[in-house]
This record gives sequence, C-alpha cells and structure tokens, in this order.
Amino acid sequence: MAILEPVKLAGSTISKTTLHNEDFIKEKDLKIGDHVIIQKAGDVIPEVVQAIKEKRTGNEKEFVMPDTCPVCGAPAVREKNEAIKRCIGIECPARNLRNIVHFSSKAGMDIIGLRLCYY
Repeated sequence: MAILEPVKLAGSTISKTTLHNEDFIKEKDLKIGDHVIIQKAGDVIPEVVQAIKEKRTGNEKEFVMPDTCPVCGAPAVREKNEAIKRCIGIECPARNLRNIVHFSSKAGMDIIGLRLCYY
C-alpha cells in the first residue's frame, strides 16, 4: 500500500492506494519518497500510474519486501510463479485470522450471519 499526502481526486480525498505486489512496484520503478501520478481505475479505485522521476532528489529509497512476517517474525517466502510473499509461520496470528475469514466466507463454508471483528 502507498501512503500519500492527501490529495483531492474526482470528488474524493485520496491518502492511500494499493501497489498490488512487489513486481508492480519494480515494473513502475517506484521508490519510497517519490512524487507520483494517480488516477481512479474505473472511476472508483485509486491507483498509482507512474513516478515523476524528474522530481527525484536522490533522497528516495528502494522498497525492499521484508523477508520476515511483521506479525510473528517467521520467514516470508515467495513461491515460484507467485506474485507475493507469504508468512510460513504455522502459529502466526495474522495467518490464523485469515484462515478463519476464508473458512467462513462465501467461497468457504458460506456461514451466514457470522460477523468477524478485526482488532
């Protein structure tokens, strides 16, 4: 996720956009501290179009995907032909919560009326 200085765009104030995955960041040559051009994909979802490289000062930093899970500290691994790194910690609270969410979702057991709270 990119955290932006808030900007008005098509009637909304945008302060965050998705960056999809590490390949997307590298493909767009995005760096921490870049000035960027954003647009609303489908008139709804804000997305980064490109970095404005002419505005780079040299203080920008390369983004490096962490090798460990920020929640439990277990290794984060990117499998062959996958776009993202995943925590492999069997007792990771974030992984366990995501598994419960998936299990109870429409794609899983389709548990109607179950309400999950994220803290």
